[in-house]
Amino acid sequence: MAQIVNFENFGEDLLRTIDGNGEIIMEAVAYGAESLGNDFTVLKTRDKAPLVQLDVKDAWKPASDTFSGEEAIAVRSRFATFKEGDIDLEITLSQIKEIYQSYLGWTKAPNRTLNDVNDNPFELFFLGHIIGKHFQFVRTKTTWGGVYNPAGKGAGALADGFITLFTAGRGVGGDIVASHVFDGAALTDANAYAQVNGVANLVASADELLLKEELNVYLSQTNYDKYRRNRRALFPDHVGPADRPTILDDYSNMKFTVDPGLIGKDTIVIAPKKNMLFVCNDDPGKYRLNIVKDVKSWKMSIRASLGFDYATPDWVFLNDNV
Repeated sequence: MAQIVNFENFGEDLLRTIDGNGEIIMEAVAYGAESLGNDFTVLKTRDKAPLVQLDVKDAWKPASDTFSGEEAIAVRSRFATFKEGDIDLEITLSQIKEIYQSYLGWTKAPNRTLNDVNDNPFELFFLGHIIGKHFQFVRTKTTWGGVYNPAGKGAGALADGFITLFTAGRGVGGDIVASHVFDGAALTDANAYAQVNGVANLVASADELLLKEELNVYLSQTNYDKYRRNRRALFPDHVGPADRPTILDDYSNMKFTVDPGLIGKDTIVIAPKKNMLFVCNDDPGKYRLNIVKDVKSWKMSIRASLGFDYATPDWVFLNDNV
């Protein structure tokens, strides 16, 4: 049974539990990002670290007396950069008690061991709950649509999302080459099938080796449904209204990933999951928690260091619609 918490000392208990160690907050941030890990890669690394393991090109040749060396690197890598963000909250005693009821339910779950409870005191459970809830906002507002705004509020101002990054990448001086960008149109029930295939065909044209990789096809629920209706109209003898394809008809390695962050967007992106990164700075000094007791509440500020990026432009294929 979990030890009863003295809520009047909650702030002190929380700070004592984390002991000023930013690493615990960093772990809570990584735990909160688990929902992102379904469709993206969660990576803990340092600022300016390369985001992809660079591949070595094949330099073998038949023996000879001449030297013609090969360039060493096969993949263009990007480097991690981070933004610092705050979660600023005012939490009442009744809200803390409400979360505590959830904690008690967690401790009584079947197969829960005493070690599980000892390793996860209420203060850490509370911290994970708060950060986990806020990552729901990150998932829907930052992942694709985020635009970093130091003076802004809300998850959409936290960091640049993939749309902002890809727009810069395919612009003048960007690192995404034109042959990876499909010159498409707004998606409709009459063209969605061809639009998705248009992006997929770029993969086959640019790098056939990627056809051996599992690739995600990121698009909104609305545009996935347009694809379904268009597919049904094109192949009425084979496709029914309940048919929900998980992969593209012409490419068995390309899996649909319906993304809540793409609501209202005509964006289509095809990339391996390992190329689509949520990055956490693994420097514990960049994470901290402050909590102050007010008259009827606690004021809490959690600072994190994180961002989104793609590891290499060589594994990004997209349409030119936002």
